[in-house]
Amino acid sequence: MKAIAAKNQDTVRLKVEDLLAKIKINKQMLEAIENQYKGEIEAIRSKYYRHIEEVKNDIRQYEEELQKFAFRHKAELFTGDIADFQNGRLIYQIKKAVKRVRGILERLEQLGWNEAIIIEKKVNWDEIEKWTDERLIAVGTERVIKETINYELK
Repeated sequence: MKAIAAKNQDTVRLKVEDLLAKIKINKQMLEAIENQYKGEIEAIRSKYYRHIEEVKNDIRQYEEELQKFAFRHKAELFTGDIADFQNGRLIYQIKKAVKRVRGILERLEQLGWNEAIIIEKKVNWDEIEKWTDERLIAVGTERVIKETINYELK
């Protein structure tokens, strides 16, 4: 009886050892594969990074140029709110926005209006956009008309 129990215990221990060995081997393989993957991703990233950044910079410059050009020529471009073109459209909008002024953070603190202060000690302009004109005046700003021109690609 003891021999059978010892044999069963040996079989059980061997099965556990086998499974532990397989897990260990597979975890080592996974680590090697992940390291290879990370290396290849980094190589690809470094290969394309400069070009991607150049193209992003070009896009920013073209968008800025488009904004400036469209504002200078809005009378010629817009008969309504939308000017359609072959490659996209310009959308003219007028919206109310809160004028961003210096010194507002200190005023917000003095008045105890902390909900408009971001912990980093920045003004929470999204919160201030919701305020009444009276509160805006109290901190030294106002609501002004702001024109924007956006674009959509087709």
